[in-house]
Amino acid sequence: MKRSKLFFEILRLPVDFLATVAAFLVAYRIRPITDLIPGVQFHFFPEQLPPFDEFFKFSIAATIFLIILLIFNGLYSIKSVERFGKTFLRIVFLVSAWLMFIIAYYFLVVHELFFSRIALAHIWLFAIVFITLGRVVILFIQEAMYRFGIGQTRVLFVGVNTFADRCYSVLAQDKKYHVIGALADEHHSRKKGTLKIVGTVDQMEPIVHKYKVDEIIQAEPTFESVSNADILSFCRSHQIYYYFIPEVLRLQSVNIEMEMIDDVPVISLKQTPLEGWGHVYKRLFDIIFSLILIQILIPIWIIVPILIKLDSHGPAFYRSKRKHKDRVFDIFKFRSMIINADAKKAELLHQNEREGPLFKIKDDPRVTKLGRFLRKTSIDELPQLFNVLLGTISVVGPRPHLPEEVAQYKKDYHKVFTIKPGLSGLAQTSGRSNLDFEDEVKLDFYYIENWSMWLDLKIILKSILVVFRADGH
Repeated sequence: MKRSKLFFEILRLPVDFLATVAAFLVAYRIRPITDLIPGVQFHFFPEQLPPFDEFFKFSIAATIFLIILLIFNGLYSIKSVERFGKTFLRIVFLVSAWLMFIIAYYFLVVHELFFSRIALAHIWLFAIVFITLGRVVILFIQEAMYRFGIGQTRVLFVGVNTFADRCYSVLAQDKKYHVIGALADEHHSRKKGTLKIVGTVDQMEPIVHKYKVDEIIQAEPTFESVSNADILSFCRSHQIYYYFIPEVLRLQSVNIEMEMIDDVPVISLKQTPLEGWGHVYKRLFDIIFSLILIQILIPIWIIVPILIKLDSHGPAFYRSKRKHKDRVFDIFKFRSMIINADAKKAELLHQNEREGPLFKIKDDPRVTKLGRFLRKTSIDELPQLFNVLLGTISVVGPRPHLPEEVAQYKKDYHKVFTIKPGLSGLAQTSGRSNLDFEDEVKLDFYYIENWSMWLDLKIILKSILVVFRADGH
């Protein structure tokens, strides 16, 4: 890698650190200003702010935690070709998640609220703005250098196929890279694809010298005129970075990792990115999210059970069996049906309106008057927050299904057991119970293969909108 490129990539870390500390300092200095926004007065008492030394020490510790969070989420990846817009959204999400951790720390450890909610909002805003500005400045300097051809990485593809085209389409949009073209077995004009053929594989050496190639990406597994060992040896002897697009991409193109077994490199095809630290992040988020909501919804836990008892005979809460892998567990709900509703289900099976193993009829006679409202607003699902806290389900994930429904799964459907079921998910926010089971499974598979904390946040926000629209079951 070019030294200039490596320098700028590493520079992002100290810049982000200084930007975050600056956000704390600016928030601390402007908090005493009560008329910061014209026409809006903020009350302020000097005792609200801690001593500066104490505040500064906390800001350093919190900033270190944010940097660690950014590191584990790939914000300092040396080989990243991510678009800046997507990077900005990740910064917003991660800073927001970081803020939730700060709130949780004060609430659960210090046993008090953050000393100033206005200062906390300022920290959140300035951290996003300063980190973004720092990266914009770095990017601007790099872009200026690239316009003069300084620091660009010159890339040559060896082999032409759809994977090479996909890779080229990404690199072509990043000014850090200058793609020379591709080498093929035969020098011919391509009828399909966008990658230009500049020569044949046996012309590799003169072409590399002519264009001063820095990196070679081999897109085809084998060639007639040259062996893979020869290509690798050539790259090593000429100090050229060598990359290989494996044939296995034809089977799976996401969640692929390289691992070592002793001194043997192997390619790992992961079912989901929700492994390792991803699992830790998701579980921490589940605990914090459920704890906060359970306390906010205390009036719901008091009022709704009373209304249920007044509306119909029976308990206020309902336990429903669900199955995940080989484990059967209970999920908690507010009761929305009459007593012995499960026993009467067999009498209604012939009215099932949904394809697949799931059961649904439009005007289910087992649902109580209040139950229809609870279901329409999804209030009946809220007790599942206790399941989230206990760890039997997650905030976001595939819909948890009944044991008798799981028994009707096709073999391929068992992929949904890769991760925990969820209180909400893509299927619940993309059609609710109106989706065919096949479509629901496809959405669950997409979520499993493309999980991210940002995707979880989008689903949660969309779930809230669905609830406010009263677009229930």
